[in-house]
Amino acid sequence: MSRTTQAHSAYDWRTITALNAVSTLAQIGQFGIIFVIVPVWLALQGLSAAQLGFFAASLWMGQMPGLGLAPWLCRHWGARTVVVVGLAGSVVALLGIAWVPMASLPWQAYLACGLLAGLGMGLRWVGLEPWLYNIAPAHARGRLVGFHETLIAAAPVVAPAIAAWVGVQGHTILWVGVGFTVSALVPLALARTPPVEEAHEVNSWPQSARAAWPHHIFRQGLLIALCGGMLESALAGLFAVFAGDRGFEAEGIAHLLTAFGLGGLLLQYPVGWMADHWGLRAAGVLAALGTVLAAALLACVTGVTVAFATMFVLGGLITAFLTLALIAATKTPTPDMAWNVSSLSMAYSLSAVVGPVVAGGAMTATSSVALMWFAAAVGVVMVGLLLKK
Repeated sequence: MSRTTQAHSAYDWRTITALNAVSTLAQIGQFGIIFVIVPVWLALQGLSAAQLGFFAASLWMGQMPGLGLAPWLCRHWGARTVVVVGLAGSVVALLGIAWVPMASLPWQAYLACGLLAGLGMGLRWVGLEPWLYNIAPAHARGRLVGFHETLIAAAPVVAPAIAAWVGVQGHTILWVGVGFTVSALVPLALARTPPVEEAHEVNSWPQSARAAWPHHIFRQGLLIALCGGMLESALAGLFAVFAGDRGFEAEGIAHLLTAFGLGGLLLQYPVGWMADHWGLRAAGVLAALGTVLAAALLACVTGVTVAFATMFVLGGLITAFLTLALIAATKTPTPDMAWNVSSLSMAYSLSAVVGPVVAGGAMTATSSVALMWFAAAVGVVMVGLLLKK
């Protein structure tokens, strides 16, 4: 047997496969149902646009303590336990969402459920991904991140399809979310327990930050995360307003968002391949330039065919920013990968709170087309800073 064959056989492919399956199933329940479909369900319960906005913010804000605490909890409880707690938090949140109207509680009770759902997703996110990437082949880590992001990008495509099949009225769609989240425990049980971290590798947050900051790839990842979070949340939250002003009916908007989701699903592995072969900066610059061109095209051209094709490309490019940020986290040469993933994920989530506020203000002050010019402007800034020595 050659050395290459021995090296390849040493990888724990059973655990790699199992953890990818955990992410896929959990993402459909935790993100696809809760982040994408539950706001529609709440609108049918009579919540106003402002109340729905507060609920959406609670989901993103709830992730922050989960993302921040997960590395510490993994060292004290183990990554598997942290993932289980994260899944349980989302299940309890879904049960609470179903229970609020039956108990005649005020609408603010949904915010507590949103915070808990976000906390659960943050714990699962950082509890699982460093575990996965630490056992992955280092030479193909970018492609594995891209493949993993492709799997979880299926959530915003699968969840609406299921919702269209079973309906959004009633509690069935909430039970679907519970089912997918709980089903992730099955492949999790098949994953081998990760090795315990050595004591010398356990750093405090300031120590981990000081270790990561000098590395150029970490700073590039931070920039991509900050810009990418703003772009994804602004497009996801405000695109319906832009498309409605362009004459698209609700069904047409849903189809455009499906094209956006399909782009995110299908283009992440190529992005990971580019990061492995051309470097993170080149991949980030290409994704940002493509975003600028796609956003400008949507702002200037009104054709239906162009809109669908452009939304497909835009979905792949904007989703790529999180993929690239996570690649940067896994390739930063420090021992505490969990901290790297946690910090860049937190940066992405924080900027996701800011994006809709800034873009929404610009749209209110001018017109809905400002959404696309906002996306183009962020892309230009990203290109400039990535190319800066």
